This record gives sequence, C-alpha cells and structure tokens, in this order.
Amino acid sequence: MNLFKQRNFQVMWVGQLATIFGNRFSEIAIPLIVLQLTGSPWHAALVVVCSQVAPLVLSLPVSNWIENKKKRNVALFAEAVSFMTMSALVVLVFLDMLTIWTLAGSLLVLGAAGLFFRISFGVMVPGVVGRQNLMKAHNSFEGADAVSTLIGPFLAGAVLTFYGIGAVLSVDAFTYLVSFLGILLLSYKEPVKKKQTNKSERKTNGTSIKNITYLFKNEYQRFISFNHGKLNFTTTAVTLTVIIYTSQTLGLSEWQTGLVLSAAGAGNLVGVFLLQRVSFVQWRYLFGILMGVSGAGIVFLLSTETLPFLMLGMFLFDGALSMAFVVNGSARQAVTPDHYLARIGGGGILIAGLVAIMGNLFAGGISEWIGPQIALGLCALLLFVGSIRSLRFRKGNVSVRELKPMDFV
Repeated sequence: MNLFKQRNFQVMWVGQLATIFGNRFSEIAIPLIVLQLTGSPWHAALVVVCSQVAPLVLSLPVSNWIENKKKRNVALFAEAVSFMTMSALVVLVFLDMLTIWTLAGSLLVLGAAGLFFRISFGVMVPGVVGRQNLMKAHNSFEGADAVSTLIGPFLAGAVLTFYGIGAVLSVDAFTYLVSFLGILLLSYKEPVKKKQTNKSERKTNGTSIKNITYLFKNEYQRFISFNHGKLNFTTTAVTLTVIIYTSQTLGLSEWQTGLVLSAAGAGNLVGVFLLQRVSFVQWRYLFGILMGVSGAGIVFLLSTETLPFLMLGMFLFDGALSMAFVVNGSARQAVTPDHYLARIGGGGILIAGLVAIMGNLFAGGISEWIGPQIALGLCALLLFVGSIRSLRFRKGNVSVRELKPMDFV
C-alpha cells in the first residue's frame, strides 16, 4: 500500500517535513549563535537545554489532558504558538535586542508548544495510516527527517555566515507556518474512547505521574524504553559535541560545520530506503546491528580531521541511528493498545526530555572541561553496549511488523 496516495498522509508528511526542516536550522544555528556570543560550550549547552525543560516537566500531565481533547485542534494551537514565538525572536534580532536570556526564554515556550504538538500528532498517526502500516509511516516520516537533515544544517550554516541570525530565525518561523497550514488541511476523525470499567484504571488516569509505569509494564516496553533513552541521549550529545568539535577544536567555518551535519541527512536518507529492504529481519538483530554501526561511525569521525572523512563518519553514525529510531518507535506503537497511546507517548517524551537534557549538559560540560573527543568516545561506547544488549534480547525473535498490541495487566 502506497501511503502517499492518501491525501491525509500527504498532508501529515509535508507538515513533518516543514517542522523538522525548521528544527534542523535551529539545531545548528542556536549553538553557533551562543558560541559566537560567549565562546563557551557550557553556555551553549545551557541555552539548548531550555527547549527541553518543558517536555521534561509537562509530558505526563499534558499526555493525560490530550487524551480527552481533539488532537487536531491541539496540534494547530501548538504550531500557532511556535510560529508567533519564533517571529517575535526575528523582530528582536532586527531591533538589535536579542540576548542570551530572550533566546533562552523563547526556547522554553517553543519546547512547551512542541510537546503539545508531538503528543497530539503521534496519537493521530495510527488512526490515519492504520496499525498495519506503522512501519511504513514512521519510515516515511524518517524520510522527511532525512531530507531536512541533508539540506537544513548546510543551509543554516551558509545563511548564518552570509545573511546573519535574523535570516536563519525567519526560515524557522516560516516552517512553523507551513506545518500549521498542513494540519489545518488534515481530515481526522477522533477514535471512540474506550469506556473505563476498571476502578484502578480510572485512578491511574487521574494521577498522571503513575503513567510512567506503563513504559516499564512488561518486558517489551522496558526494552523499548531503555533503547529510547539511549537513542535520544546519543543523538543530542553527539550533535552538540560535533558542532563544538568542528567549530572550536578543528576550526571549521559555519558552513563547513553545517556540511558535516548535512552528511548525517545523507545517511538518514539512505537508511530510509535500506530499512524497507531489511524490515523482515528479527527485531533484536536488526536493532543491535544498527546501534553497532552507529557507534562505529563515531569512532571513524574521531579518527580524522579531513572534511570528507568527517562527513563519512557522520553519515554512518546518523544513517544507522535514524533506522534504529524508526525500528524502536514502530515497535512502541505496535505493542501499545490504542487507549494507552497518548499516555505512552507522553511518558516517552518525558524520557526523551530527561536524557536530552543530560546529553546536552554532558556534551557541553565534557567538551569544555576535558575535551569533545572524550565526549564522542563515551557516546560510541554507549552505543556498543546497547548493541550487545539488543542482540541478547530473548523476546526479539520476530520482526517489528509481526508485533501485536499487548494490554497491561
């Protein structure tokens, strides 16, 4: 089944493409802006962390709240807030009033709005594409990520070099507007909510902090949750560390740093097509091999100072890691019953937010006080350990597309 023949999926995909493209612009531009202003990797990490505070604090109550709301309306509101916030930053730049504090405050708002959007968008995916097409859908969204990562970082570095901060932030603001218009065109019918008959379930629904237990309720959820943490920690830590390593240690220009990060998009894009060929492989072997290849990419990146080979290392790292994200995310939704999707989504964002903060602080702190090479080496070690653990996962003897929803008891 070709999902791109469905109008609703086309709309969702274009919206994701715009959102991720804008995120890739900010991902490289904001740390470089802070490094230009302060020269401190630690300060760059602290500013970036501001976008991850709201998801950490609000993910559980927001996921509970969204369960009873119209997901499409929530997503629309979130993208409208993001567009207005980024537009305000653009105005501050042109008025020469942008400071580290206003940038950090804006990132707090953007992080909160992004949380509402991600949970509501994620809940809508199974209803739009059907559970049998979850792997295809997530792989297609990963394709949008690949295109954005391929083009975004290099363009962000070039625009920052030749046109300045205002132009970079303007592009990011425009992508939020495109995403808003995409959700506006989406036709989505809310599924009928399962009637609660169990008193303990009603009590759990009313206490959002208990929802985190669903992420570890059975062996499948535990395996996915630990891998979710490793993947998010590694991608945030490596991305910031590579920006610091190439710009400060190796002395590359903004557009060259952007080119290295764009190589990650090339790997991501190849991974999207390759995953379609290997989706039949047993879950544990597929995931374990991908994490091992990703770790090897970091080792290769550390072994050279030549721009083409730095790009090749980043290609291997992010290409394999993006495939691992698709496998893990598809498995999560495949084994989770419909009426738990929002809560599981919120809990997943809580983990992602926590480890992303840890990853950025780790990258900034280790890079400033010891060296970015050590930070990258430790990330590679984490991936190798995750690879071994995945290969030994006894319940991973089926492919992801064979997994079925498993209710919690």
